[in-house]
Amino acid sequence: MVAAVLTGMFAPAWALQDGQPWPVVAVSALLIAGVWALCLRLEGRSWADEGLVPDGRRLGQFVAGLAGGVALVGGPAWLLMLGGVLYWQPNQSFTAPLMASGTAYFVAAVLVEELIFRGYALRRLAEGIGVIKAVVLLAAIFGGYHLLSIGSSPAVKSGGTELLWTAAGPLIGAIVFGVAALRTGSIALPLGLHLGWNWTQWHFFTLPGDDNPTGLWTPLISAQHAGSPAPFRIGYLVAMTVALLAIAAMTRQPRGRRPVTLAAGLP
Repeated sequence: MVAAVLTGMFAPAWALQDGQPWPVVAVSALLIAGVWALCLRLEGRSWADEGLVPDGRRLGQFVAGLAGGVALVGGPAWLLMLGGVLYWQPNQSFTAPLMASGTAYFVAAVLVEELIFRGYALRRLAEGIGVIKAVVLLAAIFGGYHLLSIGSSPAVKSGGTELLWTAAGPLIGAIVFGVAALRTGSIALPLGLHLGWNWTQWHFFTLPGDDNPTGLWTPLISAQHAGSPAPFRIGYLVAMTVALLAIAAMTRQPRGRRPVTLAAGLP
């Protein structure tokens, strides 16, 4: 919060253009990483203990998550198009600078969220109260965080199911990301999955009037499905279920092999 206020006050105009204040979020990510480093030092732990030392395995997990996130958004988008629910037209105002600033923003924003919700706090909570309770607790906080951050939307302010879904959608995603973090012992996989999802969603599902500028494509909802969010929510739930099953399959331990991460407490 301090980083956001200070950077927002003193950042040059170029840093806040196109509604993508990525330098503000990037400074926040650096400060969060610094707090994490301080906590590790006070505990006598290392970056390696947290699975944060880059190596081929972590890079592979990140790339797999990135590809998975893109596929999990692209798949439902394709099915919605085939079902006549949604189609797209090119966004004529989309530019290369907007692509660069938007990508930088999503990288920084996802890094902030993963450092906070799937990093140090999740691992220490899992050690203290158990992995399932830790995942659920931080997922609930993650849902509340999104409710506060995008609660200014008129549809959200009206209450009802829209208000509920604003928190429930991120909560479900946070459970998937939390399981990925604990089963791999690192934020590499959830970081890639989260970034691939958000970046692709920006291009295909950002409607005019949303907080973020419309991406490469402007979504157009067919008349018979206008005002009905059910196809989108069902698609999201299916995608998250597929992601959870894929993570469980990827991180499954061979029989008789002792788990090497906190995933031992997960079903």
